[in-house]
Amino acid sequence: MENDALYMIGIVATGFAVNFGLRALPFLFFGARKGPLPPWVEKFGTFVSPVIIGCLIIYSFAGMQWRTASPYLAAALTVGLQIWRRNPLLSIVAGTAVYMALLQWLRI
Repeated sequence: MENDALYMIGIVATGFAVNFGLRALPFLFFGARKGPLPPWVEKFGTFVSPVIIGCLIIYSFAGMQWRTASPYLAAALTVGLQIWRRNPLLSIVAGTAVYMALLQWLRI
């Protein structure tokens, strides 16, 4: 039992160290600069976010069984709100809330 606790503490500590290191990396590389960021970093920053969002969307829909209209409606709401308001938090929260509400409503 004692080894299990040490193992779990090691996993959490390793996860913390990797997460902290990855988040601190940009500040270590570019934090001491007084001037603007290099152009390739700015281009990379504008390119990576949409690619990550696209990958998350594909991953989210990959294993779904499309028996009801709930995923379509929630996805349409999320995309529509993002295009209209340009607020990712609002889009994600509203899309998730509508999807969960439709799942519960359609089960009754």
